[in-house]
Amino acid sequence: MSAIVVFAVAGVVTYLLRCSMVVLGDRLTTSAVVESAIGLVSPAVLTAVIASAFFLEHGQVVRPDVAGVLSVAGAVVAVRRTSNVSMALAVGLPIYWLVSACG
Repeated sequence: MSAIVVFAVAGVVTYLLRCSMVVLGDRLTTSAVVESAIGLVSPAVLTAVIASAFFLEHGQVVRPDVAGVLSVAGAVVAVRRTSNVSMALAVGLPIYWLVSACG
């Protein structure tokens, strides 16, 4: 499948999911089990995306580069200290840029 088809399908599915929440949101009953499962979906998806970008290249397992390792380590430390997930980007990206620029 080409990348354009994958993005188009993902966009349509996302649109339909969001529409269903608006249309059916008040009819759905909430459950503690469902709420805890939904709360774990976002971190799981984000972790899968980062891990695949970190450890795979053209479908083959590779050793991550130094800039990636340092940026992920900095992001983890920042999130643990501040309990703010947004700090991962605020700290991780500049570390990656600086290490990559330095060679």
